[in-house]
Amino acid sequence: MPEVDMETIWLYQFRLIVIGDSTVGKSCLIRRFTEGRFAQVSDPTVGVDFFSRLVEIEPGKRIKLQIWDTAGQERF
Repeated sequence: MPEVDMETIWLYQFRLIVIGDSTVGKSCLIRRFTEGRFAQVSDPTVGVDFFSRLVEIEPGKRIKLQIWDTAGQERF
């Protein structure tokens, strides 16, 4: 039987777009949620950055979150 990587299996995939004013901490919160740490220094987002995280909603059931971090400009 082939080995299955449990990190790649999820039930649903959701895209979350985080919007808000510039320099309010959107990127820091997203990095904390996806990587488990706050960045000591954070460069301004240019355009859109992408992050992802698998979340276990029940034992053995995962969803994948794709998080879009916007630059905080009106056009996004």
